[in-house]
Formats: sequence, C-alpha cells, structure tokens
Amino acid sequence: MTINWVLAESSRMRYAAGSSMYFAQGIPYGLMNIAVPAWLASQGVGAGQIATFLAVIILPWAFKLLSGPLMDRYQFLAMGRRRPWVLGAQLGMTLSFFGLVLVDNPVEQVGLLTVLGLLINVFAATQDVAVDGLAIEVTPVDEQGRLNGFMVFGKAIGWAVTSAVSGMMLVTFGMGVTALVAAVVQAVFLLGFMMTVEHRGERRLPWSTGAAMSERRAAASFADVFKGLNAVLWSRVSLILMAIMLFDGFISGYGHALMPIAAINLFGFTTPEWSQLVAVMGLAGAAVALALGPMIDRFGAKRMLILTVSLVAIHAILLAQTQFLWENTTYVRVMLAAWVLLGPVTMVCMIALAMAICSSANSATQFAIYMSVANLGASAGSKSYGMIAEQTSYVEAYLLLGAITVTMIFITLFHRHRPAEQTGRKRAPSYTVGMGAGGSGMYFSGAMRCPKCRADMEQVMIDNTEVDRCFSCHGLWFDAGELSKLRTKEAAAALDIGDIKTGKTQNRVDNYRCPRCAGPMHRMVDPEQPHIWFEQCGSCRGSFFDAGELTDLVTVSVGDFFKRFVTPERR
Repeated sequence: MTINWVLAESSRMRYAAGSSMYFAQGIPYGLMNIAVPAWLASQGVGAGQIATFLAVIILPWAFKLLSGPLMDRYQFLAMGRRRPWVLGAQLGMTLSFFGLVLVDNPVEQVGLLTVLGLLINVFAATQDVAVDGLAIEVTPVDEQGRLNGFMVFGKAIGWAVTSAVSGMMLVTFGMGVTALVAAVVQAVFLLGFMMTVEHRGERRLPWSTGAAMSERRAAASFADVFKGLNAVLWSRVSLILMAIMLFDGFISGYGHALMPIAAINLFGFTTPEWSQLVAVMGLAGAAVALALGPMIDRFGAKRMLILTVSLVAIHAILLAQTQFLWENTTYVRVMLAAWVLLGPVTMVCMIALAMAICSSANSATQFAIYMSVANLGASAGSKSYGMIAEQTSYVEAYLLLGAITVTMIFITLFHRHRPAEQTGRKRAPSYTVGMGAGGSGMYFSGAMRCPKCRADMEQVMIDNTEVDRCFSCHGLWFDAGELSKLRTKEAAAALDIGDIKTGKTQNRVDNYRCPRCAGPMHRMVDPEQPHIWFEQCGSCRGSFFDAGELTDLVTVSVGDFFKRFVTPERR
C-alpha cells in the first residue's frame, strides 16, 4: 500500500500528523507538570522551590498569542506555510528533553531543571500554535471537527500515558533515563512528521528539491493584532471577566503546587501513585466536561460556574476541617481524585463565560488574552503557595484555598452580560474538548465563524436587519426570514461584495454544520433560478450564500432561462 504523505491530499495523513503532534505536546505536561513536582517532593525539595518551578514553566503558554504574527511574518514557503515552524518547534522540544539528562541531582539543580522546563514549554507552545495553523491551512471545512477530535485525543493520551509512565521511571531510573526516553519519543514524532509535505511539490527539507506552492500573505503586525480591542477589552463586563479568569488561574496554580506536595509529604503517596491518579481522573474530568456543555446551554455559564466553583470551595474547606480523616487512605484518595476531576469541569464553565462576550471581529485575539490572564494567574498562584508554604500548615493552606475560591464566587456575582439583548441574536456555542497548559478542559469557538473558510464573520446592518458576512471569503449568512427582507438589488449591492471566483470555489463545499445552531445543513436550489445552489439549516432555517450568489439571485436575465437546461440536478 502506497502512503500519501501530502497533508493537503490525504485525510489519513492529516489525522495521523495532527494526533501525533498533539501527543508530542502532551509529553511535556505529563512529565514536567504532573510527575516531576511529585518526584521533587519525594526527593526532599522544598515546597517553595517546587512552586517556583511550576510558576515559571507555565509562562510560555501565557504568551503564546505572540507567536501567530511571527509565524505570519517569517515564512519559508518552499517547505510550506506552517510546516517549517512545526518542525523547528518539534526539534527544539526534542533537544530540550535531551538537556534534562544534565539534571542528576534534583535537590541541587532545581534552577537548571526550571530553565530546561521553561525552554521545553516555549517550544511546546510554539508547536501548538503552528499545528493549529497548519490544520486550518490544509484541512477541508467538513473534516475540521473530526481532525480536532483526533488531535484532542492524541494530546489527552499523550499527557496521561506520560504522567503514569514517567512517574514510575523517575523513581526507578531517575531523571537521566526518563529524559532520554522522552527525547527519543519526541525524535520519533519529529522523523515521522519530516516525511510529510503540506502540498505536493514542496520541499521536505531545506536542501531538498521543490518549490513554494502557497502564495505569501501580508503579515499582520502586533499593532494589527490588538487593533480594535480597546473598546471591548476595557469595558466593565470584560474587566470583571478578567478578574474571574485571574482568580480561576490563581486557584488552579495554587492547587497544582499544593496538591502533589501534600500527596507525597502528608498523605504518603508515592510518585507513581500520584501520577496515575492524575492521569485517570484528568481524563474522567474531560469526559464530564464534555457532558456539561448542554447543561451550560440550559442553565447559563454563570450559574454553572458558580455551582462548580462552590464545589471547589467546599472541597478545600472540608479537607481542611477533616484532619482526623487524613489517616484514612480511601478518604484521602477520594478527595484528591475529586480535586483533579473538578479542574476541567470548572474550566469549561469559566471559558464558556469568557467566550460569550468575545466580539466577532476580534474573538480569537480577545479570547487568547483572557486565557493569557488565566495562565498568568496560574503562575502567580503556584508562586504564592511557594512563598507561604514554609509559614503555614496544610490545614491553613487548604483554608486559604477555600477563602480565595469564595472570593472568586463573590466577584462572579457581579458579572452581568446578556448577549441576546445587546445584539438581538442568539449565539450558539460550539464545544470542543481540549487540553491546555493547565490540563484538560473545554474550549469554545466564541463568536460565529464562517462555516466554509472558518474566518470570523462581521455583523452588517442594512434596512434594520443584521446580516453576518465573512471577513475572508465574503459569504453571507441569513437567519430565518432575513433573506426575504433583503432580496433586493440595493441590499445585494451593499452586502455581496466578494469575488465571484472565490464564491464559485467555496460553492463546492456543501457538507458542513450550521454556524448558528450546529444543526444539519441541507442542499437547496432557488426554485426560480435553479442554477443558484445554497445551503439551509434544517433546524433554525438559516441560509448561507457564497460570494456573488445574492447578486445573481436578485438579478434575473435572459441567460438565467437557458441556464435551466445546462445546470445539473443537485444531489
């Protein structure tokens, strides 16, 4: 059987490449964020040093939004638009893991371990941005959901397997052998990805034969990335949301520092036991988070966030007040498992709240900023626990965690946002289980995006009717009843500004879900002009028209009569 290594041509290769690269991203998290802190605690490293280690290594994920403009500006198109960045980041991750071999005495080399952990996550975060960009470049719209599922699965398995295996290897063989195994696995993924190309005819390596198959695009500057954000970012609702994100990140970082240290030094866990517990319950938490999506739709993100965060507060306070049960192994295991499980469940509600206020034009950057605030909060939380660990007991540490969580609940009560009243529409969130720097969670698509090219859609007001138009391909989305109001030449001239050739190309994409409600899209033809093909949602009855189709719809000519005889029947 011949293997097709061209990503733009082979679905199997896209699934294999995406899931393997995300698996590679999971390795740093499983080793550095789960197994290593527990191992350091078992080796006698102080809580302050472990907390500082965690606080520093998460920082690259807080600033990864800056990678996008760099990737757009600096390209080597002969090897593809994103593939060189993926290869470079994967190579950097591999070499960084080899560097961990230098750490043979963790008690005396925590500083070196922290620097290497930071470097590993710089490359991991860069690889994450590059792989996401590559997936958008080469994947047809009707496959993006499936590819996302493969990538999420790959990352989840990556960090779960790594945390469980490395927890045992660190205790049995030490950091040197564990690092070598991790580096070899990363090298295998690197060699596999080196065999691929984005498009046929491109180079596999810089010295190979081939030519650029993609055109260079104008690169966005950092000023362009943040342009237009000031009006929405510093509003009252946004500031309150950033406070919520900061506290949520702080609680997560504080807990990520406290829990493994307590598990090892207080509750008598071994490093393998803790790593395996986090792996199993983290995956379970992701599954629960996936099931939570419909409940968020029904009861609202704010209510569900208050509920889940209240459970976190109750958990911390209950653990502090039941010191007499700390000798009970079953009780302790259940309580620690509950903490791990609540992490992704809380995250899904928090991110749902964040994405609800993201504006269409700037949703990606706005959401990235909110996530950066959360990751900065996680860094601050880990560092804060390290600063107080030597002066407080574990009871006090858990009580403080509960108090911080109650403060977050109080801030959340001030959150006020009603998108339906402000925009006159309903937003349909799109849920996707994902793995961030802080573990498993659920990510939301945010504002409505073009169902065909996935670019953001702007809101255009005409004749007191708000229509969504794609920024890129200029396709048009009409909610139920809007098309009949705007079926005029004047409306078409104002709305249908896209290139007809682009519209004809996009017209071939007809297998996708509704961007408004995620319902099934049915292939339709206009009864008066059957050569005009469009798609209509079977649930909300919204319709999508490619560039040029609305103008064609409102313009009836003699040629339209003859097109009836040459246009094939749509199936």
